[in-house]
Amino acid sequence: MPARWLLWLLFLCAPSAFAEALYRVEVLLFRHDAPLLASQRAPSGWAKDTQMLERNAERPPMLEAIAERLSAEPGYQLLLHRAWRQQISDDGKAIALHQGPRHFEHYPIQGVLKIRPGRYMRTDVTFWVNRFGDYGQLLASERLTQRVRLVPGRLTYIDHDSLGLLIELKRL
Repeated sequence: MPARWLLWLLFLCAPSAFAEALYRVEVLLFRHDAPLLASQRAPSGWAKDTQMLERNAERPPMLEAIAERLSAEPGYQLLLHRAWRQQISDDGKAIALHQGPRHFEHYPIQGVLKIRPGRYMRTDVTFWVNRFGDYGQLLASERLTQRVRLVPGRLTYIDHDSLGLLIELKRL
């Protein structure tokens, strides 16, 4: 009789254990063409309802060889390379990333990444590459936005006119 109760308890707890899994996320944002002169600027509330990537969640990058090849290739420029660990669940918040000095409410590189669990993970990703004036005012932004399916353990490439993004998820 106690073994039956233990199995029943295990059955009830198992879905919640699979619903929240810990993953290592690594992102490389790069330029592969001349910047687009876009007139639509990044919105002021670009990081609204997100969680800023915390320093204690960041990890050393593992895709350094790929980053070095991108940097060495003529016409390519690595803009952002970050790796972190993240709990991925249905009710998890989007992660906000940024790089460079802050100009009012914007950064030279800023983005939002939301990952949803499932058989194939889904991500909504939006990155802005901003250009500023002499006094720190935002002049123009290039935007990469995409919704893609991710397979854990596989490197995924997201293409844009002038920007590209490589993203990899690995279960910890």
